Amino acid sequence: MLENDLSALGLTDEEAKVYLAVLELGGSYVSAIAKKAGVHRVSCYHTLDNLVKKGLVSSLSRNNMKYFTVESPRVLVNQLEEKYTKAQKLLPELLSLTNSLAYKPKIQYYEGLNGLKNIFEDTLDSEGEILGYTNLAALPEVLPDEYIRKYAKNKIDNEIKSRMLSPISDDALGYIDKYYPNYEETIEFVEILFINPKEFMIEYEINIYEDKVSIISLNSDEIIGLILQSPVYARTQRAIFNLAWLGATSFVAR
Repeated sequence: MLENDLSALGLTDEEAKVYLAVLELGGSYVSAIAKKAGVHRVSCYHTLDNLVKKGLVSSLSRNNMKYFTVESPRVLVNQLEEKYTKAQKLLPELLSLTNSLAYKPKIQYYEGLNGLKNIFEDTLDSEGEILGYTNLAALPEVLPDEYIRKYAKNKIDNEIKSRMLSPISDDALGYIDKYYPNYEETIEFVEILFINPKEFMIEYEINIYEDKVSIISLNSDEIIGLILQSPVYARTQRAIFNLAWLGATSFVAR
């Protein structure tokens, strides 16, 4: 409807109704406009005054009464174009303010199953590689089988490359067989190095992606997690992971 379109352009619901009424009538007195718009006569006065201030409606005196006429609809379009031009000029300054806050970490805290799903879903928007530590044997204890299967498929379908370190166990190896049955075919997107659980037991999943680091508890008694957004912290964690990956790769090579 035109009313909804006008509301989306910045007019209130009543302003949109009154504006269209004046437009259709071609001009009239308040009583006729209020009737046409389906609004109360008193509030119609106020709304018409607002439209006059916005330059969309004009008023003049006829028979000692206010008579309202509508300006060309082009006025509305021109005003919006002017606002757009001003916004474009303002954009660089606004972005500079945003950049000045780039090193102030943002932390989002999540609880419960839906909270953990939200964290995992956020990683699927990553435009770069996901690096992380996990425990594949423990992951099914906090996430439903159906969701893990869907998440694994979405990562492959979206061609999101990931490298993960996980303690090795029969259950962890079974995870690969269950959720990545064609692992050898998808290894270009998903690489997993297994480490000694006696020396390196991991009880949280940590994902490093873009300028974010997500931390998720793999303990079913504490279903919590968070996303920390900080370019500095993400770069630091990425460096630490690459060091750990290098060490794990060297160990496997021996």
